[in-house]
Amino acid sequence: MNGHRDEHNIFQEPLYVDFRDTDRDQHVKLSVWIAWMAGLAGDDYEERGLGRDQLISEGQVFLVNRFVLKVTDPPKCYQTLKAMTWEHSLETVFFNRNHRFETPEGETIAEGRSAWLLCDPQNHRILRPRALKHEPKWVDREVDCPPLNQIPVPEQLETLGQRKIVYTDLDANRHVYCANYGNIIDDFLPDELVSRPFKTFEITYAKEALLGETLDILGADTPDGYVLIGRHPDGGNSFISRISF
Repeated sequence: MNGHRDEHNIFQEPLYVDFRDTDRDQHVKLSVWIAWMAGLAGDDYEERGLGRDQLISEGQVFLVNRFVLKVTDPPKCYQTLKAMTWEHSLETVFFNRNHRFETPEGETIAEGRSAWLLCDPQNHRILRPRALKHEPKWVDREVDCPPLNQIPVPEQLETLGQRKIVYTDLDANRHVYCANYGNIIDDFLPDELVSRPFKTFEITYAKEALLGETLDILGADTPDGYVLIGRHPDGGNSFISRISF
């Protein structure tokens, strides 16, 4: 971790767009964007002495519920970036966080939001925010990005295929790592879309997917973007995403 917190309580660290971070068309992969935002949040807490191991020792863990991202100037391979994040607000049980990505010259290329839930690390039951034993550092600084709203599910959905959850999808919480859903989405997007740089991306993690489970992948083109859903066999949604170009 090479990050630090500035005088405004904004955590920032450098990023480098490596060859492995890009797809066949040299666009940053969706999974990489998600991993950047999730990693920033984790590094922010780690820098404050509130990393995952410390929180788990206190019977708590942060799990992400939603990400929203707006990209105004897609980064290039081998480009250096400055990434920033800060705790923005508390909304019922959601710890809301903002994100910004800039060039070294200070030009904003992307901004995002994320919503996190404080949970029991054993059963992933949601805990009340007041259970957190540490004081958040709220920063009243907005971003130019869609809000963290629920994504409407279209009535008519096309079945795109199935995706079995395998070992390499998982993280230490024993469910699919949040960024790996980005790979699932890219794998099932229509080819004419996956090759295009996206403008906005939204995802809600509705119910964790576990090893050995098989998700039905459904999609629909809507006026507000392409909606892609992973659905459990019992009919419940695992994730709901929307991407606009």
